[in-house]
Amino acid sequence: MTSSSYQSTSQSNLAQPILSYTLLIGATGGIGQAIATQLCAHNRPVILVGRNAQTLTYLTKKLAKEYPDIPRLSLSCDLSSRASQIQLIAALRETVQDCGNVIDTVILNAGINDFALLTDQSDEIIEQMMLVNVAYPLQLIKRLLPILMIQQSPSQIISIGSTFGSIGYPGFSAYSASKFALRGASEALGREYADTSVKFRYFAPRATKTTMNKNTVVAMNQALNIKMDSPETVAKALVNFISTTKPHQHLGFPERFFAWLNRLFPNVVGNAIVKDLPTIKLYAKKT
Repeated sequence: MTSSSYQSTSQSNLAQPILSYTLLIGATGGIGQAIATQLCAHNRPVILVGRNAQTLTYLTKKLAKEYPDIPRLSLSCDLSSRASQIQLIAALRETVQDCGNVIDTVILNAGINDFALLTDQSDEIIEQMMLVNVAYPLQLIKRLLPILMIQQSPSQIISIGSTFGSIGYPGFSAYSASKFALRGASEALGREYADTSVKFRYFAPRATKTTMNKNTVVAMNQALNIKMDSPETVAKALVNFISTTKPHQHLGFPERFFAWLNRLFPNVVGNAIVKDLPTIKLYAKKT
């Protein structure tokens, strides 16, 4: 959809000044819905943004029933549309800024992946991963910054990355490229805006059990004894991360260790991964 619209089941709360909202981009996926639930459970007013209007409506009603006292807004937006992004910004100004409220946290959670050997991937899916995972978030950040910087309070933009944003992994070359780029962008922006009230942070889950992962990915992870977290586990860790001052966090062991080791001794990590290459290629060919 190319238009933005907003709805709230607690409109009376909008008149109350200085509400600090968390803006969740990509609220309708498996991890996104879990994050939205955890934010409400921690008494954080939320603005839920997603492309799927039907799922967004369902999520908003569900949260209204479970957390009736938590202010919440839902805004539909197709990040691939420049016009839709601009309409989203206008809606944020109208429903938040013009009412004397602020956005203290932005969570960039929208993303896609694809498990396949590079020669088996279409040009379209490679391009789409780079757009959805990197280009669109950067465009949105550019449009959000004026809103955040005019506020009289600190704010933060948290990019949701991946272990594969620190470790290049076979079968995920295009996805790894997009997440490496997102991590680099977050790091660069953190330095570019270090003299402002806006902080940039990076949060990297490991393999997670969502519908975004193909059945072959789940089967491969089981064959390789790779642990997969639930969306709820990721969401709880993220909400805890929000209240810290750490610039970045990687979830899970040994993934956190290997992400660190890969920066220092990439050949060591590479040799360990290559040992699993026959299994990885076997499952990649099944997709």
